[in-house]
Amino acid sequence: MDKYTHALPEIIKHLPAPEPLDGYLDALYLLGQKRQIPNISPANVVFLQNLLRERQPKNILEVGCANGYSALRFWQVAQAWQAKVTTMDISKPSVEEAQHHFTVLNAPIDLHFGNALEVFPLLPHASFDFVFIDAHKSGTLDFFVRARKLATDDALIVIDDVVKFKDKMQRFYDYLEVNAIGYCIEQVDDDDGVMLIQL
Repeated sequence: MDKYTHALPEIIKHLPAPEPLDGYLDALYLLGQKRQIPNISPANVVFLQNLLRERQPKNILEVGCANGYSALRFWQVAQAWQAKVTTMDISKPSVEEAQHHFTVLNAPIDLHFGNALEVFPLLPHASFDFVFIDAHKSGTLDFFVRARKLATDDALIVIDDVVKFKDKMQRFYDYLEVNAIGYCIEQVDDDDGVMLIQL
């Protein structure tokens, strides 16, 4: 029993054994739905995992991990080519819960607690070839500008919820237009999509 178990009785009670991995992660997603945790949707999981398989990045950076579900879905496929996954969150309870799941699943995911803008300077520059931004939508522009400095020249940056929460990202959209930064939006859910920016 790890040091986070005492704070996570509901999770321990409802989640199955860590094997098979899909069963654990499916249960984690459903539990997150009940607790209104904004995890990526099943359709988004399929899209992003296929994207990862196609590109096979070596160093994946996630901004905003919530309970760790998306980072685990990245690791689930990326371990096949020994990619490293780094993630972070500003919420201490979220980080503690994510760490619990990483420990249970023996997932060697590099987890950081804190404001992303304060965590970024601790990470190696020009080293991430896949970046996934899924944090506070009003801060998307700041996350993008700073994360771009951590990305390799050929990195792919993916931003989540760009349809549903476009009104909260107007500064980001304006920045892309002013700086002539090309992007495409993939509609992965009926009401939402992700933005892809190829550097």
